[in-house]
Amino acid sequence: MALLDTNINQFPPITKPMALEIAKQACKENNEEFSCHAKQPARFTPPYGIKLDEPCWYVYAPWDDGLLALRSSRVIVISRLTGKVLYDGSAGDEG
Repeated sequence: MALLDTNINQFPPITKPMALEIAKQACKENNEEFSCHAKQPARFTPPYGIKLDEPCWYVYAPWDDGLLALRSSRVIVISRLTGKVLYDGSAGDEG
């Protein structure tokens, strides 16, 4: 009986272009105002209770709500392992 390698990923990792597509689907408008980062940006503060303990893509996206206001950026955090949106909201970078 052979031992199974439990470190094998069942799904391929989510690539940067795939993460951008997932973020665009989460937004109402599909324009080119998206930027994707492999590391958590220094000015992004995850809200209390949100655990980001797996590899993620951090996509800055437009708010798409029609409001013209000075406010925090919108960030969509996407798991690199599953493609699941782990967080979609304020980056906490206002001010």
